Amino acid sequence: MVEVDAGLRHALIETVAGLMSPDQAQRKQAEEQVKALEVTDDFGVLLCEMALDNSCNLAGRQLAAVLLKQYIDTHWSQDAEKFRAPETTPVAKNMIRQMLPLGLKESISKVRNNVAFSLSAIAQSDWPEQWPELFDILMQAIRGSDEFAVQGAVRVLKELSRDLTDAHIPTVAPAILPDIYRIFCESERYTVRTRSRAVEIFTTLTSTICTIGEENKSLQKMLLNPFLSTFSEALVSALAVPDSHTSDTGLKTEVVKALTVLIKNVPKQMSQWMPQILPPVWSTLTSSAEKYVREVVNEGGAEDECVDSDGEVLGFETLMFAIFDFVDALVESKRFRPAVKSGLADLMYYIVLYMQITEEQCQKWSDNPDCFVEEEDEDSFAYSVRISAQDLLIALFREFEEESCASLSQTIQRHLTESGQAREAGTEEWWKIHEAVMLALGSSQASIEAQIDEGKVNFDIANFLNNVVLADMNSPVHPFLLGRCLWVASKFPKYQSTETMTAFLEGTVRGLAADQPHPVRISAVRAIWGFCEYLKAAAVSGA
Repeated sequence: MVEVDAGLRHALIETVAGLMSPDQAQRKQAEEQVKALEVTDDFGVLLCEMALDNSCNLAGRQLAAVLLKQYIDTHWSQDAEKFRAPETTPVAKNMIRQMLPLGLKESISKVRNNVAFSLSAIAQSDWPEQWPELFDILMQAIRGSDEFAVQGAVRVLKELSRDLTDAHIPTVAPAILPDIYRIFCESERYTVRTRSRAVEIFTTLTSTICTIGEENKSLQKMLLNPFLSTFSEALVSALAVPDSHTSDTGLKTEVVKALTVLIKNVPKQMSQWMPQILPPVWSTLTSSAEKYVREVVNEGGAEDECVDSDGEVLGFETLMFAIFDFVDALVESKRFRPAVKSGLADLMYYIVLYMQITEEQCQKWSDNPDCFVEEEDEDSFAYSVRISAQDLLIALFREFEEESCASLSQTIQRHLTESGQAREAGTEEWWKIHEAVMLALGSSQASIEAQIDEGKVNFDIANFLNNVVLADMNSPVHPFLLGRCLWVASKFPKYQSTETMTAFLEGTVRGLAADQPHPVRISAVRAIWGFCEYLKAAAVSGA
C-alpha cells in the first residue's frame, strides 16, 4: 500500500460508498465531497490504490476506476482540453505510473477497461518523454500468457497507435506488428473484440506509415512490406469465416476497413488478393440486403446493434458503411475500377434496396419535421445506410456516367416488377421501393439528362413519370411516397407534357395545404423550388 494519509483514505472510502447510496441527499453530499478531495495531492493515488485492491467490494472498485479516469482527464496535465487546477504532483504521477499497469491483468473487465482508458489518457501527455517505459510494459503484456493483460494492453495500444508520429513509427511498427498479427490469427485463444482491436491497430499503423511514405518511400517499404502478404492473407481468410464465437459483424467491419486502407494505399501489392477479397465482400452485401429489408426497412426492428466497451457500434449498419467505403475505394482506383464496372448492374440493384426508408425513419420523421428536413437535405451531415448508399450511387455516376445510367434504368425496371408482385401479394411496404427508385433517379438527374441528350442512353423518363410517379401521386398510399413523387417530378419537368406538368403542379399546390402531413408539405416546398429553377432556366434560354 502507498504511504498516504490514513484519514484521507478513510474519507475516500466513505465518499465512494456515499456515491453508491440509494439516498439522493447522501449521494449529493458525496458528490460535493469528491470536489473537495480531488484537489488534494494524494486523491489520484488513493483512487488507483482502491481500484486495484481486491479486498474492496467490486462496485466500489469499479467506481474508483471510473473516478480515476475522470481525475486523469482533468488534473493530469495542464495541456489537456478538460484540465482543471491543480495539476497532479510529480510524486503522485510517479506512484500512479508504478501501480496502474498492474490493473491490466485485472479479471474484472470494467475495472480493467477503465485502467486501460486511464493509461491511454496518461500516455497522450507522458509517452515517450516522461514515461518511456510504457511501451515496453505494454509489449511485455501482449507477449505474456495472461489473457486479461493482453486484452488490456491491446486496448491501450489501440489508443496509443493513433498518436504516433514519424519519430515513433520506425521503432514502434516493427516491434508491434508481429504480435498484433499473432493475436489476430489466434482466434481460439483471444476474444473477438481483442482481435478486432488488433486489426484496428494494424489499420491505424498502415495508414500512418503510408502517409509518411508519401515523403519517404523507403520507409514504407521497410516497415509495411515485410508484413503485407501475411496480414493480407489473414484478413482475406477472416472475411470468409461465418459468424460464430470467433467472428462477428464487428470483426468483419474492421477487416473491411483494413482492406480499404490497403487498397487505397498499396493497390499494386493488393492486386493478387482481389479475386479472394471480392466474393466474400459481395456475398456480405447481397446476403445482408434481405435481412435489412425484412428486419429494418419493413419491420422497424432495431437491428441487433451492439456497442462494445469502447462505445464503438458493432451493428449491421456499421458493416454496411465499411462495405460502401470499400466499393468507393475500388471506384477511386484505376487498378480496381474495372471490377466495379463489370458488376455495375447488380451493384446498382442492391444500392437502391439499401436506399429505402426504414420503419424507424418513418416514425422519427413523422414525429419530428425538423429531423426530416435535416436528414433528407441534399447537404445533410446526418449519416445512415440510406445516405451512405445514396453517396455511393452518386460516386458511381461520377465515374461511370453512361454505364450507370443504363444500369439504373435496368434496376428501376427490376424493382418496379418486384414491387408490383409484392403489392399483389399484399405486402404493405411495397411503396418503399418506389420511393427509393425515385430518390435514385432524382439524385442522378444531371447525369441522366446529359446522357439522354447525347443519345447514349435509352431512358424513357416521360413514361416513368406518367405511369409510375403520376399514378402514385394520384393514389397516395403514404405521405413519404407522395412527397417523393412531387420532388422527383420537379427534377424532370423538361420531359413532361403540358397536361402532365399541370397535374404535377396541381398536386404540388395541394401538397402545400395546411391539412397535409408535414412530409408532404415540406416536399411540396422543395418541388416548387425545382419547378421554379426549371422555369427560370427556360426563360433565360428563351424556351
